[in-house]
Amino acid sequence: MVLAAIAVGTALVLVHSEPPPVPEPRDVFGLAGVAALPRPTLPPLLHFNARDGTKLGYRDYPASSKRLLIFIHGSSYHGGGYHAQAHTLSISDTAQVVLPNLRGHHESGGRPGDVDYIGQLEDDLADLIETLNHQGPVFLGGHSSGAGLALRFAGGSYAQLVDGYLLMAPAIPGSPALREASGGWAIVHSKRLCGLLFLNAFGVHRFDGLPVITFNIPPSAKDGTQTVSYSHRLNLSYHPRLPAKRDLARLPSETLVLVGGRDEAIDADALTELFRRNAPEVEVEIVAPLNHFRILVDAGVLATVQRWLRTTAR
Repeated sequence: MVLAAIAVGTALVLVHSEPPPVPEPRDVFGLAGVAALPRPTLPPLLHFNARDGTKLGYRDYPASSKRLLIFIHGSSYHGGGYHAQAHTLSISDTAQVVLPNLRGHHESGGRPGDVDYIGQLEDDLADLIETLNHQGPVFLGGHSSGAGLALRFAGGSYAQLVDGYLLMAPAIPGSPALREASGGWAIVHSKRLCGLLFLNAFGVHRFDGLPVITFNIPPSAKDGTQTVSYSHRLNLSYHPRLPAKRDLARLPSETLVLVGGRDEAIDADALTELFRRNAPEVEVEIVAPLNHFRILVDAGVLATVQRWLRTTAR
């Protein structure tokens, strides 16, 4: 009992410790160049009611195809950042594409950077799928942390709702595939995170709403729609369960993983090895010259995605 009390006390000290110093902003992914591009006209933001009554946003890119791809945005931003990819797949009739704005993000309900409990993002995605009521194959995809959430979904209780997965530069914390601090993008309150994980192991979730991660967004890339930090419960909800090998093992063979050979946040070789060991039936492709964001708009990558969707669900 004494040792347990000491351990819990130590965890509480870590939880309430001072956050790490915020470094000078650094444009890790070249976001300033993206921000300088002409802004496209986006489809209107639609809303659906999650099971708790919260209105959550999404954009719809219709197609005559029977395939539906729900594609999840990466950390900090929202679905509107994936317009180019969604538009291409839509107008080519490869798939209807839906881009959700996750809970706690731009114009999508709840508190910025927070959820109510660990796992709520999966519940929200299941509610979105139910709302869309699509009659045909449903694919779940994502980029970066969004791909990590798709992987988490595959390992959870709603996996039967999805027919295949498109994972682009998936962020998998706790694995060798994720570079330290995501290549400089993430400023992690490591002491607090360790303390919270320890308390969670004993069923204590009282402090899960505290922030554990802040994003290194350069001022030149800020447009007022980013979410600048995440709570512990949102951060955990956004990634595979620990250890990730359990969720990886649940992936179906109808899964495509794409990663750039020059990705700033993901070690492509380590990612390939991670999937080889834990999901050997899954196809992983390294696109040599591309980085973390270029992979989304590269014509060759988009052609690969189109072929895969069309051959996986005819």
